[in-house]
Amino acid sequence: MMARMAFVSAIIFVVAIAAAVVQPPPPVARPAPDIEAMLPDQFGDWTRIVLGAAILPSEIDLGPGEAVAYRAYRDQAGRVITLVVAYGPPLGDSVRLHRPESCYVAQGFSISNRQIGQINVGEGLAPVVRLKTENTTRREAVSYLLRDGDAYVGHVSGHEILNIKRGLRSVSDGALIRVSSTGASDAVFDVHSAFLEAFTGALSPTARAVFLAEGS
Repeated sequence: MMARMAFVSAIIFVVAIAAAVVQPPPPVARPAPDIEAMLPDQFGDWTRIVLGAAILPSEIDLGPGEAVAYRAYRDQAGRVITLVVAYGPPLGDSVRLHRPESCYVAQGFSISNRQIGQINVGEGLAPVVRLKTENTTRREAVSYLLRDGDAYVGHVSGHEILNIKRGLRSVSDGALIRVSSTGASDAVFDVHSAFLEAFTGALSPTARAVFLAEGS
């Protein structure tokens, strides 16, 4: 009886060792790309300036593979736009907490209007979400592109995919490109669209792969 139990125990031990050898190790998160270095200081009519007051999450601890960068730009007409770029898993804090629906509301703003348009980005059209936000002392217009894998999301609350980008590589990351400026007139959104088109057009191939999932 003892010999039989020893034999069974030996078999279980061998099977466990074999399973440990066959089972792949848990995936290791890739280091976050240096997205700050990927942002151009100047493109089109826009030049980088010192970042002033911006609506940002009060506290955020980035997880593995996540990155965030903040910039401000001014054009020749004196108009100023704040840019926030976040990269990481689509549900990770870097992307999730910087969505205006989360970030602005957490800072005491209300969203008075929400619309979805389209702009030329990279290899085709992409939905851009446009928000009018305000609190007791300030109004801001916000526009953003949200990439989830190889698709752009145009309806965050229902997670509705409005535009599937053809020809993109299969990816499981996400990126948020968010711009904002004071005021809430409809004309501001035209400036945002022109800025986003010029900004994405000025990105290097490496940056386009990270932010737009273009290339290999």
